Amino acid sequence: MAGIGIVTDSTAYLDKGYVEEHDIKVVPLKVIMEEVSYREGVDIDNDEFYRRLQQPGTFPTTSQPSAGEFLEAYREMAERYDSLVSIHISAGISGTCESARSAAAEMGDYPIEVIDSRFTGIQLMMFVQELVKARDEGKSAEELVSLAQRMIGESALMFCVDTLEYLHRGGRIGGAQALMGSMLRIKPILYIDGTIDALDKVRGGGKALDRLVELAVEKAGGRKVQVGLTYVRDRARLEELREKVKKSLNCDPDSIAVNETGPVIGSHVGPGTVGVGFFPVE
Repeated sequence: MAGIGIVTDSTAYLDKGYVEEHDIKVVPLKVIMEEVSYREGVDIDNDEFYRRLQQPGTFPTTSQPSAGEFLEAYREMAERYDSLVSIHISAGISGTCESARSAAAEMGDYPIEVIDSRFTGIQLMMFVQELVKARDEGKSAEELVSLAQRMIGESALMFCVDTLEYLHRGGRIGGAQALMGSMLRIKPILYIDGTIDALDKVRGGGKALDRLVELAVEKAGGRKVQVGLTYVRDRARLEELREKVKKSLNCDPDSIAVNETGPVIGSHVGPGTVGVGFFPVE
């Protein structure tokens, strides 16, 4: 096999069937509970993780893949592909890109483009899907990198958490720290652009979804967008958000991407979280 191989990490939360069909290499991040490290999507699934997260005294931590794990992944893919494009969770919230770059350097002259997506979750999933499409259309590695940079620069990802407790515990709260004083009384709306920051706050879950969509509409500015939705456990809330998005954003309702946020990101945002991400389409 020749051509371009695509590598990402487990926080893209890609469907396993899709990964196998398109021969994507997924390098797992880890979640640590009770001093045991679990590879996301390999050693622990969403059902088991969220069941344990609800138990009193459960305070999971997370860690990035090592450079050695990336090196193993790159060597495996190099046997099948002439070059690799490796796109990952934001360097502002994880050291994953740093590990990937260290491994790429160890590969010598073998061409690997490591891309900091500046996002994670549903946004990273959509980036990977667009890169796969472009690769399968015969685009070059340079064209894939250019496409990724354009999508990253024009993207938005915002989400509503049920509580800031999990972000506070995990140390990923960033600019959302200002909301902590009233976190029990409000539903915070946060966004990711390299790091996690506060966007707005409202009282009540229903109002939070309305405001989340309003902010997405403002950011989209009337442009046609590819939309992705994500959730943690609360499928009913996801469907409520989906209906609001269909009515409000200029998008193809049949092409809205959906995934459930898994253990690594879920440990920081917590159950009840929903999010909307998008980028303009030409």
